[in-house]
Amino acid sequence: MVLPYTDAIQQLVDSLAARIQRSVAVDDQRGSLIVSSRHFGDEDKPRIDVVLSRRLPASVAEYVNSFGIAAADKPVSIPGNPSLELKARRCYPIRDHGRLLGYVWLIDDGAERFDQVVGECVVQLSVRLRERSLQVAEEERRRRALVADLLRGGEDSARAAGDLVGQGLVGAEDEIVVIVADAHADFETVAAVVSEATGPGGRDEQGVRALATAVGGRGTVLVAGPREVDRAAARLAEAVRRGVRRRDAEAGGVFVGSSNPGRLAQAPDLLRQAVLAAFAAAELPELAPVVSWRDTGVYGPLMLAATASPELVVPPEIAELGAGGRADSLAHTAEVFLDAAGDTAAASEQLMIHRTTLYYRLAQIENRTGWDLKNGRDRLTLHLGLKTRRLLDSGIPALLQGEEEHRGSS
Repeated sequence: MVLPYTDAIQQLVDSLAARIQRSVAVDDQRGSLIVSSRHFGDEDKPRIDVVLSRRLPASVAEYVNSFGIAAADKPVSIPGNPSLELKARRCYPIRDHGRLLGYVWLIDDGAERFDQVVGECVVQLSVRLRERSLQVAEEERRRRALVADLLRGGEDSARAAGDLVGQGLVGAEDEIVVIVADAHADFETVAAVVSEATGPGGRDEQGVRALATAVGGRGTVLVAGPREVDRAAARLAEAVRRGVRRRDAEAGGVFVGSSNPGRLAQAPDLLRQAVLAAFAAAELPELAPVVSWRDTGVYGPLMLAATASPELVVPPEIAELGAGGRADSLAHTAEVFLDAAGDTAAASEQLMIHRTTLYYRLAQIENRTGWDLKNGRDRLTLHLGLKTRRLLDSGIPALLQGEEEHRGSS
């Protein structure tokens, strides 16, 4: 019987540890623990932490990585660091035809004496880790396909939800949030950032799971958990923005949207919220580069209205106010004034004009539209009309139309 790859790796590690009477640990290439042997009284706090959490604390990881272990093809000795409660250890990179697969770790100030016997084990581990990397990649491909099926909707969505629950990837009663990066962010980069920001298996410290996939060419993340999902999703969305910018210099400005919390059955609608939030973040300068659906404010309902009624038009009176994007247009003046809830002092300061000039422009707005800015209904009509035109002047209608055509053909 061929043992699963983890059992085979565990057997090799236990055999090596018994032979040299030192504890042995094996990490993957990202520094997450794969297996460890029993301890022989040589453990330190970082080793105990990594056994419990499956990953090194960030400060310890930064320290050991500073010795160039990721590029090394020979064993590397790491001096102890009392401030990190770290004992001296030796790192043995595991490579397959030059490709880094992981590391073997011994905690010992004179571990060089074990180089020959550990080296023999490293050769055997490279075979097992190569098998592991292939299986992990296949498992990840299947997970991504399930999440994509769930989010796209249609007949496959319910099946995918059942499979995700059945495999223990998502709880049946979990809340979920969907995160989407804009189309300029490479999906693999988004997936790498998510893996880096969460623990092994996509879990963070609150037990919230993050599963990355691609939907419509966009890097997409399903965040699921029994509690604090919205908080975890907000942290992860910001981590995606920072991480993509750091890893991909050509990404430029990165925009990320996230949905409201919901249930598995609502996944396709939550995907739409996240896509529109990301697009609004990119198209509307007054919004932050990371936007949740609830933070889109009035734009959210207007975008959904545009989906239902693509022929939606702006009241003709607003056309009399000129182009809204121009800083000197009456449309821009009206929008700033109404965004400030009619506060003339705040509006004139933002517009950088004298208050007398603002009063003059407001009078022109009333004359051209026939609306009374002291009338709440007229102000609401003008405000919504200006926001709607902003949407229609952006690329959002084309996005909505393309999404509807895609959903209709699927």
